[in-house]
Amino acid sequence: MLSLIRKLTHALNCRDATRLVSQRQDRPLTTGEWFTLRLHLLVCVACSRFARQLRIMRKAMRRYTA
Repeated sequence: MLSLIRKLTHALNCRDATRLVSQRQDRPLTTGEWFTLRLHLLVCVACSRFARQLRIMRKAMRRYTA
């Protein structure tokens, strides 16, 4: 099971992960994209931080424009 998780998380590199994090702000991800991104975010601190920062910025912009 652990080897399967490693294969899936390595299937998505950080560049692709950050691209998907950005794209999910504008469109729904496919099930495969969502699953591999979720697994990557579970093991990658840098990408998780990027996703969190993007959510915070989006929330702040909504408050600013409202």
